[in-house]
Amino acid sequence: MSFESLPADWATWDVAQLEQSVRYHNRQYWDANAPVISDYDYDRIVEKLKRLRPDSEVLNEMGPSGAAAGEPVHHAHAMLSLDKAYDEKTLLHWATKFNGDLVMTPKVDGVACSIRYDASGRLVVAATRGSGSVGENITANVSRISDVPTRIDTDVEVEVRGEVYLPLSTFESMKGDFANPRNTAAGALKQKDPDKSARVGLRFFLYDVIGNVVDTEIDKFTLGARWGFNPVEHRLVAREQVQAGYDEYVERRDDLDFEIDGVVFKANRLDEQKRLGATAHHPRYAIAYKLQGESAQTVLRDVEWSVSRTGALTPVGLVDPVSLSGATVTRISLHNWGLVQSKKLSLNATVIAMRRGGVIPHLEHVVEPGDQMLFPPATCPSCGSIPVVDGEFIECRNRSACPAQVVGVLSHFAKVTGIEGFGQVWLETFVAAGVLMSPIDFYKLQRADLLNFDRMGETLADKLLGQVEASKAMPLAVFLQSLGIADLGKTASETLATQFNSLDRIRAISAEDLEVIPGFGQLLAERIPKGLAEQRQLIDQLITFIDIQAVENADPPDGPLIGQSFLFTGTLTQMTRSEAQSRLAELGGKAASGVSKSLTYLVVGDAGRAGSKLAKAQKLGVRVLSEADFMTLLE
Repeated sequence: MSFESLPADWATWDVAQLEQSVRYHNRQYWDANAPVISDYDYDRIVEKLKRLRPDSEVLNEMGPSGAAAGEPVHHAHAMLSLDKAYDEKTLLHWATKFNGDLVMTPKVDGVACSIRYDASGRLVVAATRGSGSVGENITANVSRISDVPTRIDTDVEVEVRGEVYLPLSTFESMKGDFANPRNTAAGALKQKDPDKSARVGLRFFLYDVIGNVVDTEIDKFTLGARWGFNPVEHRLVAREQVQAGYDEYVERRDDLDFEIDGVVFKANRLDEQKRLGATAHHPRYAIAYKLQGESAQTVLRDVEWSVSRTGALTPVGLVDPVSLSGATVTRISLHNWGLVQSKKLSLNATVIAMRRGGVIPHLEHVVEPGDQMLFPPATCPSCGSIPVVDGEFIECRNRSACPAQVVGVLSHFAKVTGIEGFGQVWLETFVAAGVLMSPIDFYKLQRADLLNFDRMGETLADKLLGQVEASKAMPLAVFLQSLGIADLGKTASETLATQFNSLDRIRAISAEDLEVIPGFGQLLAERIPKGLAEQRQLIDQLITFIDIQAVENADPPDGPLIGQSFLFTGTLTQMTRSEAQSRLAELGGKAASGVSKSLTYLVVGDAGRAGSKLAKAQKLGVRVLSEADFMTLLE
């Protein structure tokens, strides 16, 4: 299928032409699932229409048509779009319209989702944004996402909004059906089989709460975290900090484990939000500062295949030199074999390359087909073994003998553990010589081994060995992350280290132990013990050299409740839950995040609404306290 870029004279279009174009591209994107132009170009024509005719009915029609949606869900509160800014001047002008600080969050490039809970705290329905007023029912699939609790502690009806996304670390190694993380997430949410959807590894960032009485946006995030959600990263900023905050996300973009396409700013005070209100299209109290993108036309001349540490073969397009964002580009990402197929990509095709911020340029769409078909590689470019084509992905399964995969594993280990000096060239050299083939080999290196290599002097050899020696005292969280286990990234590793404080305890954990930890859930809870078991031999080898340091508590807890854990359910009448948790901490007790066999007490609020926690605690034999019993315990 061939695509066209915006006509050269599009900037001169009148309102009628703009409305016709927006309607057409909206149908192509949402209903036909075959976008013709990039998101960036689509935003450009929408923004021009908004300037010329801000009250155009077309601006309220964006999203899927009723015929394209699945089972309809009518939103209790419209899920509006966000107004957009592309420069600091526009952003600062918007920020003059209200009082108080702003809340800054990344604009995660995923699928917007609404989740409703009834007055007993039970998840009753989840839906896509859809047209803004009507979405598509995705309850079965959303309820399987590890970051989404199926019950929360509330006595009023609540709507939680957020972004369903696929972590980049998961997308890198998975075998999906789409060309990028956002499309993969959207496809998984529409899966008819919830088990298949769950296996994709979707995650959820909370960014809004409706229906609970709070005063600020920050309060919403605090409330969501208490319920067990993973709030999107956020912080308060003053007006003079907004550009610096945006620039920070541009710089951090490559280090994030999720895709972003901008930064969202909101008025923090809800009373100011209410005063500002909303248009039919967007709230006046929020704005998205979009990441700028630049596109250009070029010609695809060849394709190279790179091999990741997980074995995925990724196509890289070699193109005629083209200038994007001030840099000359000759290589662009083609994402995966699925994209090559879906775009019917061929050599000598005329293509549009897009570059946003500092990220790697990528193929946006094909303008004109080429004259040579592309085929999967016959052999792995690194080890020569025959790769496996599985749907949209190609994989080399010669893991331990594939130099590129071995180098990737070693590079990951060195980066996480802080072993410096072992760059790509040296790692490739050491792997080719058989000196380094596993992370354990770092700790077996001898000075004489290194001095055998050209350009390796005594000073450099001693420096490298000194780096390895320094890593032998390693924090538990760093050790866990260094293993390269899927889903056991920095945040999950730190959570496990803090929660269990011992490698032996972590190696013995079950899925049930992990499932009660906020942000883990069933799927993640199953994957991590499996990954630890698969790395059993490497772990046993590493701990003979590494002194793993447990998390130290600067102020060890003390008091009559030391070693005892408490979980609250229902509504407390004599104090708020946060006050109860603070009082516990003062007496040495610990507030638990879920029901498990290790829980000491489940405290049931006198106002009732205990829900499923009470039934589960009784089943596991956990002692149940009334609120009055708990107050007596505190005396």
